[in-house]
Amino acid sequence: MLNLERGRQLLYLSRAEIEGLQVSVDEVREAVEAAFHEKAAGRVEMPPKPGIHPAPHAFIHAMPAHLPGLKVAGIKWVSGYPDNRRFGLPYITGLLILNCPETGVPLAVMDCTWITEKRTAAATAVAVGRLASEQARRLAIFGAGVQGRANTDALRRVCPRIREVAAFDPSDEARATFEHEVAGWGLRVEQAKSPHQAVTDADIVVTCAPIVKNPQPVIPPEWLKPGSVVASLDFDATVTAAVAHAVDGMWVDDGDQFEYYRRHGHFAGMPTSYQELSALVSAKHERRAPSDRYLVVNLGLALEDMATAQLLYQRALARNLGTVLPC
Repeated sequence: MLNLERGRQLLYLSRAEIEGLQVSVDEVREAVEAAFHEKAAGRVEMPPKPGIHPAPHAFIHAMPAHLPGLKVAGIKWVSGYPDNRRFGLPYITGLLILNCPETGVPLAVMDCTWITEKRTAAATAVAVGRLASEQARRLAIFGAGVQGRANTDALRRVCPRIREVAAFDPSDEARATFEHEVAGWGLRVEQAKSPHQAVTDADIVVTCAPIVKNPQPVIPPEWLKPGSVVASLDFDATVTAAVAHAVDGMWVDDGDQFEYYRRHGHFAGMPTSYQELSALVSAKHERRAPSDRYLVVNLGLALEDMATAQLLYQRALARNLGTVLPC
């Protein structure tokens, strides 16, 4: 096991090294769920993420969090650039720093691309696994890129009756990659020609399009079947405010952050009454009626990143993986 000289040495984990740790999707979900239990107990310090916007529809966010119950503190510096595929680069890039909560000393720096992918999908699974019907068989994915695939993988584990996935994406390449990977999991993939075709008859809808400054959402409540659950991961880019008013229950991952972004122009027309995901995680939720429809708005939280990074850091130490750098 690696024995770093704390305060004088730093562990660096590249994306390849993180993937080499072979942390499972289920392990990430369990870590994220534990973080939401900490939030429900009031044991999380996490301000809404500030950001800068150097290019149209692009962002770079700072995401700090401290979870004393999990003995983890740190910050993620993450960017999202929709046009990066022109350069053969991923939409999401960035770094995460873990600090020792007792001394403030930096312990590790790691690539955050894999972390962001897996923890986002894990948060979806934590929520939808509690809200979706046990009979849910059809999943709709709006945005068939990295998050579309990751969310499908996470959801098939908590909703094992899922058999078919309808995917909509304007990119032929994204749809083809999605079908190749998802079909390998034994799921039937339908390449939807329109958002309406994808959403129709879906038991679960996940929207993971790029986040944009001036959204033009397309999914109205009339498209959603009775008993369905919608997980919006792209702010208000895809789901209309009318959906939020029409559903029988609405959850956000963090109320302070939701209101922060409302003040900055997002979520116009959305209700001011909702529940937090941590309350759903900490209490047994009973579906009130088979026809009830639910909406979950997950903006992405630093507590998810820190819980996942802590898992990776401990695994790296145990397996002697990573690059030790002098401070």
